[in-house]
Amino acid sequence: MQWVECIEGMLFIVTPKYNKTKGAKFETDVMKWFRKMGLLAERLRLSGNEDEGDLVVIVAGETYIFELKNTKKLNLKEFWDEAQKEAANYAKHRSINQPLSYVLFKRRSAGIEKAWVIQDLTQWLKEKQ
Repeated sequence: MQWVECIEGMLFIVTPKYNKTKGAKFETDVMKWFRKMGLLAERLRLSGNEDEGDLVVIVAGETYIFELKNTKKLNLKEFWDEAQKEAANYAKHRSINQPLSYVLFKRRSAGIEKAWVIQDLTQWLKEKQ
């Protein structure tokens, strides 16, 4: 599948390979940003139907799973469901309790530190307790 993307008045043919590369770069950039902030962060490998998320980040001894999205369209339900499923896979593969998980959505024309972090209210409250 190919489609055309307009950037600053110029048209480009965009392929799925381009999108995969763009997503992988975003994952690497976010991982490096977390590390620069002094946190332990690692990319997780693709495992087909058993994916475990894109990044695992350790903060104050707590494990967090991030599903990263660098897309034009924000599909909250789809992205959130994917993040929850993959955090469950991460926990299942390690025989641990399911860690909190987040969707990290890249903002257009903004740096990594301005990405949106998406969570639900129940999860937000768990963090505060």
